[in-house]
Amino acid sequence: MALVVALCAVGLAAPPPGMAARLVGGATQRAIARAFSGQRSHRGQVIVSIRTSSVSRSWAVVRSVAPQRTGQRRSGATPAPHSTYYHLAGRRVRPAPPPRAVRADLGRRFAVEVVYRGAGTESIAYHQIYRSVCPGSGGFTDAGSDTVTPMSWTVRYVVGLDDLLSAVRGPAGTTLVPDVVFDASGSHIDASETVTRTLQDQGCNQKPTTFTCTTSFAAGGVDPGGALSFPAPSGLEVGLPLTPRQRGACNPDTFTLGPSLWDAGGATVLVRGLGLVGGTLPANPYAPIRVSWPVEAATAPQGFAVSPCQGDTAVCTDAFKWHGTVALQAAPGP
Repeated sequence: MALVVALCAVGLAAPPPGMAARLVGGATQRAIARAFSGQRSHRGQVIVSIRTSSVSRSWAVVRSVAPQRTGQRRSGATPAPHSTYYHLAGRRVRPAPPPRAVRADLGRRFAVEVVYRGAGTESIAYHQIYRSVCPGSGGFTDAGSDTVTPMSWTVRYVVGLDDLLSAVRGPAGTTLVPDVVFDASGSHIDASETVTRTLQDQGCNQKPTTFTCTTSFAAGGVDPGGALSFPAPSGLEVGLPLTPRQRGACNPDTFTLGPSLWDAGGATVLVRGLGLVGGTLPANPYAPIRVSWPVEAATAPQGFAVSPCQGDTAVCTDAFKWHGTVALQAAPGP
């Protein structure tokens, strides 16, 4: 009885400034998920997120939804997630009605930021010699280079975990699509790519002819929020929404090289084990996760990250590298 009274007293207190509900992962998440799935009333429900209260971390809420089946047509918008509350006492997890302040705290709209930071470089060199069309000594030289420097970025996305756009169950599993907003004011991409090509027929005593195109990249694009996706059960896929601006002789037919790995989306990252929507999270979901090329590159294992030197390494080299972090952060309150 004393314990219950103490918890109620805590539940009536207002959360300290700067505190917010927090996602849970690891063993705590698994224990709450088991308790949720053990209740008959939750058959057909899929967990969207689990979080603890800023008023008292001994209280948690499971937000769940009943997904549509593939091909099913349901009138109206995707239903709002349903709330189920649990009291955590040591290893024990039991459903229970929370104190009023806890319920109000966990009932607020919940969003989390995904922050992807990184830096790197790319340097491509191409050199090929052909027979000259003239009888003089020397051949026809085709040389090119492609360098990306600087290459750094910070991109932020706000994911509304209580605002589902769709929830569909199919043969391959359940797909949950939350509302994603690209935070333009908190994002910055600083990258510049310079491509050159030099042609010279030495047999004809020609002077070298050089073409140069420089592309600067900023954060943005037509659908920047679409660069963040949730490919279950892989985890979290985070791309870089790029807005290019070119100057110089930039006709693609002029150049032998292209596109570079950077320009082809080689910095898109796949963070396994960071199942932000309906998946599993590490014990500390907010700890930054280190990522690098090519281990965490999303396009590499799918075969989409193709270097312009692919299949021609005798005359072409591509040195591409980057490293960074992906982290979840509490989104500012409404």
